[in-house]
Amino acid sequence: GGIHVNQALLSPLPPAPRYSMLVISSYIPAGLTSRVHLHSGVEAFYVVDGQQCLETPARAYPMKKGDVLVLPTGVTMQMIATGSTPRRAFAVVVYDATKPPTTPVENEVPLVACS
Repeated sequence: GGIHVNQALLSPLPPAPRYSMLVISSYIPAGLTSRVHLHSGVEAFYVVDGQQCLETPARAYPMKKGDVLVLPTGVTMQMIATGSTPRRAFAVVVYDATKPPTTPVENEVPLVACS
């Protein structure tokens, strides 16, 4: 009964004996950030409302309503809810089921800041 709004082509999956999928629906007030982390699999984002910026060691990815982003396995990242309204988004992580889907990064590598 839903409406198709977008699609994402995933990056190659990491070699694994089996996979799991983590589906995340999140509501984050403007100005809040995630912790610095990485995933043991591929992650795809879809921004439902608001804005976000994803910082990685290579670059910053500003995103608005309707945008899709796919990141390969093992990219260190931090999400920031930008703009003046809350950010709502869906994310899907397809990962090696023998590993945790998300790992906090204690000794952060420098990230390219969202401006």
